[in-house]
Amino acid sequence: MKKPSFRDLFNDVVFDFIGSLDDVPVGIYRTSLEGKLVAANRKLVEIFGFDSLEELTEYPIVDLYRDKKDRGALISIISEKRFVEDLHLVFHRKDGSSINAAVTARGVFDDGGELIFIDGIIRDITQEKVDVESISRKQKLQGVQEMAGGVGHHLNQPLTILNNLVSELLADSQAGDAVRDTAMKIHEQVQKLNHIAQKIQNLKNVEWMDYVAGVQIVDIDKSS
Repeated sequence: MKKPSFRDLFNDVVFDFIGSLDDVPVGIYRTSLEGKLVAANRKLVEIFGFDSLEELTEYPIVDLYRDKKDRGALISIISEKRFVEDLHLVFHRKDGSSINAAVTARGVFDDGGELIFIDGIIRDITQEKVDVESISRKQKLQGVQEMAGGVGHHLNQPLTILNNLVSELLADSQAGDAVRDTAMKIHEQVQKLNHIAQKIQNLKNVEWMDYVAGVQIVDIDKSS
């Protein structure tokens, strides 16, 4: 019978230790450089949606990454800096759905300085990102509404003056008069400006539309 190597015995100790951390709210793991899951706690199994630790252990680690290049990038960073903290990566669950995670990990090196294992913690931040994005959208909407309210308010005064001036011109002119024709055209454009100012002040949400050179602007027709 082959005698277990020190590395095998050490991995058994790590396996037992990590397995004892089933109640912590983050996934804890050890992987080999070749991409084999050596040890993990129950939370890691839950995060990735597997039915058991055995099933996750048999799954290729690299296939958990949405972008397989991220695994190589993680190894490269740890090889150079020996440690990484709160690196945001996107993974796949067993069912194919995406999960946003923050990874904190350190390298385990042999006597020759070669990286042999990666010990890490994975924190599921999917809901946190949703919450942050929701807050960001609300703040953006509030900012647009406040700006729109200010713009609408400042437009009202000159538009009111223009309306009064045009009304005076129309009252003092006769049908067929060139001045009256011009005043009517000005009146039509002022009315359009009035409608635009009203829409700006009535923004309820923020809908974007493409403008030029990749720039997006608020679609006031859909937003009001």
